[in-house]
Amino acid sequence: MRILVADDHPIICIALGEMLKTVFSGDDTGIEVVSDSDALLSRLDASHDLLVLDLQMPGELQSVRLLETIVARRPDLKVVVYTGQTHPSLALAAFDLGAKGYALKSSGPHVAMEAIRAVSEGRTFLDPAVDIESARVHPWHQLTSGERQVLLALANNRNLQAIAIESGRSYKTVTTHKYNALHKLGLRSNAEIGPYLAAHGLDYLLG
Repeated sequence: MRILVADDHPIICIALGEMLKTVFSGDDTGIEVVSDSDALLSRLDASHDLLVLDLQMPGELQSVRLLETIVARRPDLKVVVYTGQTHPSLALAAFDLGAKGYALKSSGPHVAMEAIRAVSEGRTFLDPAVDIESARVHPWHQLTSGERQVLLALANNRNLQAIAIESGRSYKTVTTHKYNALHKLGLRSNAEIGPYLAAHGLDYLLG
């Protein structure tokens, strides 16, 4: 088995590498390390069986966009996300995209080893510290598709007139979507949308 560890923190890479050698001591296992997303995508090939992925690394792609690209290129690859981001919404997105394991760095490397072992054996693993059910019932998912699209466009500094034209909706419909969505999320203005998304681990949607 060949394992690729993608993380820009040398200490974490060293620690994971040593623990992996111990966990898979009886196996013919090769371990490689990359420290940015560009190197990851250039090194990733059909010979890798499992990827331990930090979602936030230097490079052109990060977070969910990076995971999307990896899964599109290697849908058969077993991916364990090992991240410092604790938001359940990000964990939910990772699993929806095809990740098989999700472990928090704050939980310690032993939890990462549990995740890697489980995924290598064909099982899925979710860090016990992540309340993924809270993400499933998050108010964001109570918005309609149109309401979500309008809020994301506003957070990306688009104005209502431009959103109406680009979406093929009337200005009145777009305005209604905006105010309904703000009300559902308890927000008062456009300026609060971006901070809200960041606070709830949903800012990956802005990429």
